[in-house]
Amino acid sequence: MNIDQNTDTIDYNELGNEKFILEDYRGAVAEYTKAITIHPDQAEPYYNRGNAMYNLEDYQGAIADYSRAIAIDPDYRLIYNNRGNAKNALNDYRGAIADYSAAIANDPEDATALYNRGYARNTIEDFHGAIDDYSAAIAIDPLHIEAFYNRGVSHFFLGNYKKAIADYSKAISFEPYDAMAYCSRGLARKATEDFSGAMADLTMAIRLNSEDITAWYNRALVKNSLLDYSGAISDYSQVLNLNPKYILIYNLRGHAKCKLQDYTGAISDYSNVLTIEPNDPLAWFSRGFAKNALEDFRGAIADYTKVIELDAAYPFIYQHRGNAKCNFKLYSGAVSDYTTAIGMNPADSESYYSRGLARLDLGQQHEAALDFEKAAELGSELAVEAIAKYC
Repeated sequence: MNIDQNTDTIDYNELGNEKFILEDYRGAVAEYTKAITIHPDQAEPYYNRGNAMYNLEDYQGAIADYSRAIAIDPDYRLIYNNRGNAKNALNDYRGAIADYSAAIANDPEDATALYNRGYARNTIEDFHGAIDDYSAAIAIDPLHIEAFYNRGVSHFFLGNYKKAIADYSKAISFEPYDAMAYCSRGLARKATEDFSGAMADLTMAIRLNSEDITAWYNRALVKNSLLDYSGAISDYSQVLNLNPKYILIYNLRGHAKCKLQDYTGAISDYSNVLTIEPNDPLAWFSRGFAKNALEDFRGAIADYTKVIELDAAYPFIYQHRGNAKCNFKLYSGAVSDYTTAIGMNPADSESYYSRGLARLDLGQQHEAALDFEKAAELGSELAVEAIAKYC
């Protein structure tokens, strides 16, 4: 690069550099602008001002300066890399990839540009391309921790969990106190159903960063898979301490409480969901289930009815409401619900069986027998027993 050694320009560049080092980026921009005004045909002050603007998060301004520097000196590879970073910050990932590729064309051994291009490719879900770039960066710089970690991320999204675990493990070997790497390896181990390994990694991630919601949440899921519902509830509670409006967690904690037959606690969680999101059909359904378990049949029917108002497309809703109506001795209403469920799913053996029981309570023995026969035909063992007992 040919730099004119104009004294004034060099002085302003140096002043700008001094202010840049002190993180006085606005002051640096002012000095670089003076240098550009005196001698506008030099690439370096444009490049430097672009860097200062980048740090001020003026990415459009940075791109304009980088582009001017490239027009003056197309071989200045650092400019392509930095302009790529600015485009990346503006979510122009394909533009960033083009710039990183230009940097790589100027210097195929540029591990930073290869890594950056891999990151941008990962963002647009070109995971195979990202892995190629990360691998090339690692071949040049075998201690590139970020490349190992992010190659693991790409492998994870491709379902290559063992390769992801290997890459996360490599990153951890370089940096043994990286909470994110432990969390990510825990997720990969969880995906392979290595629950003990996942527990160990997620616990370490939490130990290193007690505010890692992802680690708390996924450790709760692992505990749930291991049927440790009390432990899962404890971790879900920690997630909610960190983010009280995380609706999914209230639902999941409610489910875990139901597993422990703490239906009152579950109802409280589902009600919290509905306070935040009153049109959540899962919460209405789950609260209805818990109310039914507590023999609050009227409340269960009301909650199931709300589910139907929000989304009437699922036959199991009618089946559950029918069960609650039977428990409340509303047999005619129950028959109606079971009939709707059967109409939506003619292979629903459970609704045939349950409708048969409701019809027995209504004194409709012939119709009940037909329902039991159909349920038995569809594979219901309970219906077979009912035929022997009632028909």
